[in-house]
Order: sequence, then C-alpha cells, then structure tokens
Amino acid sequence: MSVNIYDTANQLEQDLRKTDEFQKLDAAFKAVKEDEEANQVFNEFREIQQMIQQKQMSGQQISEEEAQQAQEVSNKISENELITNLLEAEKSVGQMIDDINQTVLKPVRELYQ
Repeated sequence: MSVNIYDTANQLEQDLRKTDEFQKLDAAFKAVKEDEEANQVFNEFREIQQMIQQKQMSGQQISEEEAQQAQEVSNKISENELITNLLEAEKSVGQMIDDINQTVLKPVRELYQ
C-alpha cells in the first residue's frame, strides 16, 4: 500500500492552524501588530535578534554597544505585556512543533538505535 505522506503533512498543517496554541499565537501577534508601541518594540527586537544571529553565524564578535542595545530592548520587552504574551504563545507553539517533530522522526531514530 502506497502512502502519500505529503497529504498527511498538508492535513497536519491544517490541523495545526486549529489548535488552541496556534489560535493564541495568532491572537497575540495581532494584538502586538495593532498596538503601535508594542509593534515598534517587537520589530526592534527582531532586527537586533537577526543582527546578532548573523554575526554569530559568521563568527563575528558582538560589540559592547550592540550588547547594550539588545539589553535595552530586552528590558522594553519584559515591560510590555502584549509582547510577553506573544513570546509565551510562540514558546507554546514551538514546544508543540518539537513534540510533533519527535513523533515524525521516531522511525528514523529507531533505525539508528
């Protein structure tokens, strides 16, 4: 019997959208987007995060000024309830995806045991 695994993956994608975790993430993201201050801080956070990741991947050191910027944005984030809610929702969805990934990769892991 032949199985089309891509059909299963597409169904999983649709089911993911219906989960409480994803719905909370969607609502939290919309709340941040609708709040000008939260959206600005969140965008600043993403830009700094990307810059730091790029530097780390290329082996460059992060300057003291960049570290200070990251700390300042981190402080702003911790003070903004909309953003902290978004980050918590992201963490919850990420954990669910990690759990799914463990299940999907179980046959491969078993081969190497």
